[in-house]
Amino acid sequence: MSVDLPLALWVAIFAVVAVAGLLQGAIGFGFPVVATPLLAMLMDIRTAIVVTVIPNMITGLFAIVRGGNFDASLGRYWPVAAWTIPGALIGTQILIVAPQDWLKLFLAIALFVYLRQEALNRVDWTTVRTHPKTSGAVAGFLGGFLSGSVNVALPPLLIYFSALSLSTLAMTQIMNLCFLSARMIQTGALALAGQLDRTALLVSLPLTGIALATMWAGWRIQDRVDAKTYKKMLRVFLWVMAIGLAVQSGWRLFLT
Repeated sequence: MSVDLPLALWVAIFAVVAVAGLLQGAIGFGFPVVATPLLAMLMDIRTAIVVTVIPNMITGLFAIVRGGNFDASLGRYWPVAAWTIPGALIGTQILIVAPQDWLKLFLAIALFVYLRQEALNRVDWTTVRTHPKTSGAVAGFLGGFLSGSVNVALPPLLIYFSALSLSTLAMTQIMNLCFLSARMIQTGALALAGQLDRTALLVSLPLTGIALATMWAGWRIQDRVDAKTYKKMLRVFLWVMAIGLAVQSGWRLFLT
């Protein structure tokens, strides 16, 4: 995969990674859900995923280990992360072969579902609580599929863990473990398919430094600024990105 991009586009990539890292630190998640749709407006989704693959994984790893008390999160819900593996394998194959405009439209739909999370939370999810293992397998598989195909795994995982009333810390840790396991499978599958080369990994390294620095800044301000403010800002941003992606991809599909 070529990463020979114009200088102005590299400046935009660094800015996007900085913002995504800040939100990851401030609210505990958000790197892929911010970076992927914004970069997808500027380039194809596969390139957006490749140039951010290492910062995605490293910021997720830091989010997992921060806070401790792993028995309530990783120790109890690790099978959900395991179920992301087959989902990510299938989703990555879609990423490799699907036309870009259809992928962008699918990404926009995934964002719309995430943005309607509050409405979905009002649905009776008693089945999730009465059959946590089966519903966890479904949520993990769907999250892996979305992560592998469009890099946004939040909708099914948020529904599942919210229905179980997990604490914020436990939810942050286990969701980031799900993201990390799916991302590792996605990266391996892209490499085997020749979509990920050494150059792409090398250009991810300085982006990782930016992501870690801004994530640390997010941690510093986490207790000083209301997290609800950040989440409102994130929602506004994602609404704009979702509508923009839907219009961009829909228009191109209409013209072809």
